[in-house]
Amino acid sequence: MNPAALNSDTPPPPPPKPSSHEASRGGTPQFHASSPAPSLMNTNTSPSPAMTNPQNVLPPPPAVDEGWLPDGVRDKSTVDLQTILKEPNLLSALASRHPSYTAHQQQLQNILKYNQDLATHLLDLQSQLDEMRGSTETLLLTHQSLEVSWRKKQSEMDTALAPWSPKALYQRLAASIAEQEAVCHAVEESFLEEEHHGRATEKEVADWIRRVRAETAKLAARREAKARWDEGRVGGWR
Repeated sequence: MNPAALNSDTPPPPPPKPSSHEASRGGTPQFHASSPAPSLMNTNTSPSPAMTNPQNVLPPPPAVDEGWLPDGVRDKSTVDLQTILKEPNLLSALASRHPSYTAHQQQLQNILKYNQDLATHLLDLQSQLDEMRGSTETLLLTHQSLEVSWRKKQSEMDTALAPWSPKALYQRLAASIAEQEAVCHAVEESFLEEEHHGRATEKEVADWIRRVRAETAKLAARREAKARWDEGRVGGWR
């Protein structure tokens, strides 16, 4: 084999077909952004009907111009009314006699219940989130482990397919041309180096010519293959 043939500049090989067996360099398959991510669990966060924010129409509290007074204090004297004004607990008890008080208290209870339901729902979501975080962490570790295994297999496959890569095949083709040129030259010289005692028989001449033609045909075929490759007309990589 001619060493110069291996060190010759090799043109970039033609692009492989999609079905080519050349070592794949696509890397680890990735999810497309348009593809929906796999659902880990039900994460419905919409409030249940029991958590509906109450929006009842409430009767307004008494206005000043109404002059509303509980039935028990309508006949009280001014002095008694002044005494009542000094007692906040008594005033609160009297205010609870207005019809709007019961409705507002019920509204307040509904709002408190709504807040409690929201708090319970948030705690449930927190539990789901913690579970999803743990599951995601496990998936991430699994993905990293699979990626390392994939890259190892990728490297092993590239090493195994290296002798059949376009670059290696091109170098072998160039080296085979140099080798065949040497074979042709050796066949041509062999006839002159043999002792024929002054003359060669017709059979010896015919055999020699047949060998020269056969080896020359091999050389021409290899040169034609290299020329087709250099022009980008190689079948299988076009």
